[in-house]
Amino acid sequence: MGDVVGKLNIIELRGNARARGLQHGQLLKGAIQTAVDFYGDFFARYLKLDRPEMRRRAARFIEPTARLDAQLMSEYEGIAEGSCQTLEDIFALSARYEITFEDVALGDCSNLFVSAAGARDKHILLGQSWDWRPEVMDFRAVITSRCDDEPDHIMVTECGQPGKYGFSDRGIGVVSAGLRCEEKVGTGEQLFVVLGRQVLKQTSCQAAVAAVEASPPMATVNMIVADINGSAADIEFTPGGIFRRDLAALNAYWHTNHCLIADEPVEFANSQVRAERWTELMSTAGPISADMLQSWLADRADGDHSICQLPNPTEAEAATYLQTLCSIVMDLNAATMWVSDGPSCNSPYNSFRLE
Repeated sequence: MGDVVGKLNIIELRGNARARGLQHGQLLKGAIQTAVDFYGDFFARYLKLDRPEMRRRAARFIEPTARLDAQLMSEYEGIAEGSCQTLEDIFALSARYEITFEDVALGDCSNLFVSAAGARDKHILLGQSWDWRPEVMDFRAVITSRCDDEPDHIMVTECGQPGKYGFSDRGIGVVSAGLRCEEKVGTGEQLFVVLGRQVLKQTSCQAAVAAVEASPPMATVNMIVADINGSAADIEFTPGGIFRRDLAALNAYWHTNHCLIADEPVEFANSQVRAERWTELMSTAGPISADMLQSWLADRADGDHSICQLPNPTEAEAATYLQTLCSIVMDLNAATMWVSDGPSCNSPYNSFRLE
């Protein structure tokens, strides 16, 4: 079944991987076509890639995905069939970061973790500011998956992608963001959205970290993984290797788009400004609630460099024209996610629960 809240597509999928993919493609067929058209135009305009080259670059990830996870590959095939798209075009939607980051420096997302010790109600919290092109407002989705062959889960994503940020009924959650490094190639071959789904298949944070470290992404990205038992880790995938920090002993932790663990220079001014603001917010807070995280993700204290990004019309012709598409807060113990339909400084949060 499907619904729409504002411009946010809300769907629920059921069955095995193939069936869920078909449902995804059928329910979001129009939005997926919009996404395929947008990225085709975007790649042509800013990266000078025609459709055949876009499909060639996306196709690089088909075999690694099939080798890593046959079920997820079946889901991708179902999405393609259900939406009447080629498999390469569907993979291009998941690979839009990997294709783009080779030529354009991307960023502006924030990741958050709050431990039981730091939380007001002793629940494990994750937060995410998802920032990208304003046009993507037309094809965002919250997908609840009731699965026959893997853990149930809720994910926020782009239509046509099988998931991006979310949590499972095993109490494992994941958030992620682009990572600015001197070199633009990581050590692996996987799509980072594929790794997000690998996280949610695991039974613990430790197992999830092992899974993504064994099959790292091609792009330079950061992931925070946590479980309801209090284990949590920050993982930076960089050109120099994989770097990890245990977060379990911390009250709260933030990550923007520059490395905090690996030895990489901080060259992204926007990321540094947001980092300073996150440090200020967390250092002056007492016990943190989900409501506090929601308000922090709506913060506009630094204008165009704020945590919550509004589109700046003077930058509309730039490849890096951005806004906050959604702010996301997850309570892993309560199996609840709050998602704003657009910049949370202007948009209320919608609640989703995995029962």
